[in-house]
Amino acid sequence: MSHEFLLKSVRMSCGFLFKKIITVCFLGALLGLPVVSAFADDKEVKPDAAVSEPQKNLTVDLGNGVKLEMVLVQPGTFMMGADNISDNEKPVHKVTLTKPFYMGKFEVTQEQWQAVVGDNPSNFKEGKEAGKRPVEQVSWNDINTKFLPKLAERMPKGLKARLPTEAEWEYGCRAGATGDYAGELDKMGWHSGNSEDKTHPVGGKKANAWGLYDMHGNVWEWCADLKADYTAEEVTDPAGAPSSKFRVGRGGAWSVGENYSKSAFRDWGTQDFKSIRLGFRLAMDVPVKK
Repeated sequence: MSHEFLLKSVRMSCGFLFKKIITVCFLGALLGLPVVSAFADDKEVKPDAAVSEPQKNLTVDLGNGVKLEMVLVQPGTFMMGADNISDNEKPVHKVTLTKPFYMGKFEVTQEQWQAVVGDNPSNFKEGKEAGKRPVEQVSWNDINTKFLPKLAERMPKGLKARLPTEAEWEYGCRAGATGDYAGELDKMGWHSGNSEDKTHPVGGKKANAWGLYDMHGNVWEWCADLKADYTAEEVTDPAGAPSSKFRVGRGGAWSVGENYSKSAFRDWGTQDFKSIRLGFRLAMDVPVKK
């Protein structure tokens, strides 16, 4: 099973199948600065105030009614990978994450991208709720050179958004579950069997045990990591390979089957790759209390 390139149109391996003819396979704002504020437990944090301790839920106001919701994920240990998918997910190994972090409650939406960057590259723009659909057709480079730098300008002091590591992503997806999915897939995610060939507004399915939505399906999600092969060794706070041609993507999408939506399924592609099946969600480090 190749995750890198399709050999002509007769070979349809995994991932972001881009229109009818595909050469690359990745399975593997309105202008002006709006008022920024962060909320947690109904307590407002002004943009010029430092966020110095973890709060269960965090909301950043991007202006014009557009908000970015984050969920606090506590540190812990879990078994990463799977033995029942392919060699790419083997071997199952113990991973420990030593620090809490925030993870996006939802995939980044079209209206959030628009509010920050000032444009909308997505394909699925139709309907009254198009703004609530995940943004797609954004590369890893787009996220890191367009979205994140502009988002940083409107974040409260002490908070910096980023992409999750692959380990953080799987840990958040599993939410304590040890099986293929964090729950019943059809109740938790959009895949080729129920999506009607399109993305859907985020949060339309059931959240996992930690309050994260759409971790299975809807769109693939970029991770920060360069792709690394797994080993059987126990690891702490892994951050990917030191060098690689590929960045990791996770979660499956509206266009692919149930197997690709499994918590452990891995995908990857080059940093400049874009697809109507590929988006992202955010993570943030928790500020250290001083």
